[in-house]
Amino acid sequence: MIGAGIGGAIMMAFGVSTAGVSGVFGLPMASNLFIFILAITIGVACSVGLQVLVRKPKPEKDEVTQNEDDLDFDITI
Repeated sequence: MIGAGIGGAIMMAFGVSTAGVSGVFGLPMASNLFIFILAITIGVACSVGLQVLVRKPKPEKDEVTQNEDDLDFDITI
């Protein structure tokens, strides 16, 4: 959402208008195609960069095995 907001802010700052459609489908309707593509590219780069910074690291193999053992239970009828 942050990347989309940044891309939208860039488009608003440069006065790029579309017919209510963004992304690939908005390409033919953009008033300034270069700024439109640049804003989408910057927004995607911000989204990916924030995802890399914020995501949790993968747990080690031992932690996964320990968590699986903690959740192990039997159902008998």
